[in-house]
Amino acid sequence: MRWFKRPKSGDNPNKSLQSQERFPLVARHAWCSVCQQESRFTRIWRRAAMMGQCPCCQLVFEEPEQLYRRFQPACPRCAEPLEQPQFDYGFCDRCGSKFELMEGAKPGLLPNKRQRDEMNKQGKSWSPI
Repeated sequence: MRWFKRPKSGDNPNKSLQSQERFPLVARHAWCSVCQQESRFTRIWRRAAMMGQCPCCQLVFEEPEQLYRRFQPACPRCAEPLEQPQFDYGFCDRCGSKFELMEGAKPGLLPNKRQRDEMNKQGKSWSPI
């Protein structure tokens, strides 16, 4: 599967391979706040450890522990929300938005670059309308 890319072992010898690993999970249905309906999530994974590199701008974090001390860790360069270790994440099959999927709770949107730009332009509240 293309979206479960593992970093090449020769890319950065100082970072462990485990820091970028994610484990695929079984597809499920969840509420998508962007589509405003129950949607299927087939691309779901669980983060194994703290992220050592931003998935958006590819910035390598020297000390990821510093970023993860915040309530919602984000990349210092592009503000991409970072995934938490041992949490489930997935993409909506309809709109492609990324969500944090917690059992027994509403999925939490992790806005992409376009959604973040729109939020900053209109304020911090975001809606698909």
